[in-house]
Amino acid sequence: MSDKNNDSIGSSEQGAAAPAEVDKPVKSPKAAAKKEKPPGKGSSGVAWLALLLVLGIAGAGVWVGKQAMGREAQLNARLAALESIPAAKEDTSVADLSQQWQRQLAAESAKREELSRTQAEQLQGIESRLMEQRAELSRFGAVDRQDWLLAEAQYLLRLANQRLIMADDVVAAKALLSSADSILKELDEVTLYEVRAAVAADLAAVRAVPRRDVQGMYLSLAALIEQADKLVIFQMPEKAQRELVEPAEDWQGRLLQGYETALLKLSDYIIIRRRDVPIEALMDPQWEGLVRQNLRMLLEQAQVALLSGNELLFRESLERARHWVSEFFVSDEAAAKALADEISVLQEARIAVSMPDISRSLAAVDAALKQRMQNGGGE
Repeated sequence: MSDKNNDSIGSSEQGAAAPAEVDKPVKSPKAAAKKEKPPGKGSSGVAWLALLLVLGIAGAGVWVGKQAMGREAQLNARLAALESIPAAKEDTSVADLSQQWQRQLAAESAKREELSRTQAEQLQGIESRLMEQRAELSRFGAVDRQDWLLAEAQYLLRLANQRLIMADDVVAAKALLSSADSILKELDEVTLYEVRAAVAADLAAVRAVPRRDVQGMYLSLAALIEQADKLVIFQMPEKAQRELVEPAEDWQGRLLQGYETALLKLSDYIIIRRRDVPIEALMDPQWEGLVRQNLRMLLEQAQVALLSGNELLFRESLERARHWVSEFFVSDEAAAKALADEISVLQEARIAVSMPDISRSLAAVDAALKQRMQNGGGE
């Protein structure tokens, strides 16, 4: 209030001091109060908001307190229930639990004892089987090397029989018999005397077989086939070159030269030969291909008969081939006779040879092995 009065007094003094100035509108105290009201309304809203927050916090605190009091009451009830359980009941439950554990321990002990007894029986069975196997191995190990060597000799003798029967391979059979005899010699046992005697007899029989050079005869026939393709059936005689004669100087010499030239010209058309045998007609050149083909086929047939050991077919094929070669005696005498001579030599060769029976040694070694097995089983 004093401020307002001072303001009014000051304003009046100012108005009095300056009467000449223009009158200005003067603000009244009510108007000033009205202008200051809006700030008062904002402060009241903040106060109400603060009050609401305080009330909310207070309500939450009351709710939390009630919850805590309820939990505390529940805990107290549980403690009271636990304290009300009698001590005898606790002792009974502990005794039951102890008996239950003892029963479980007894059952586990019984299971372990049963398992141990089963394992002991299994170990005992395994040990007994091991003892039997050791005894069997010791029995076999005593004669292991000798039995293996004898079995090897048996295999070699069986292979020698197969080579001689199936392939007529005398060289291989002889080598296999010699190898078997070397093994029997290394064994050096009196019980194998009969086996060695049988091997020696079979080896002597194989050595007595005549040797055949099948490969050499086959290659000889192949050479004859190649030579047959080169035989000449018909060939025109070659004309001799005549020397040029200088003409004579006189007419008598020229007449003599003309006479000699006429005789030479006539000799080209007339050939006179003296022969001790009748003249044979030459082969027609048109049949050259047929003759060569027949000769080649017969020689190849002889090769097949050689490999199969068919001596009859071999000789017949060579005889027919020799007949066809004789057709070339007139046209190509030297080559045809050489070819015929080679065929005659091959005809004398022996291709069919009877093979001996060498199964005696194999039967002897089989009997020796059988006797060894019986002796080993008896021991």
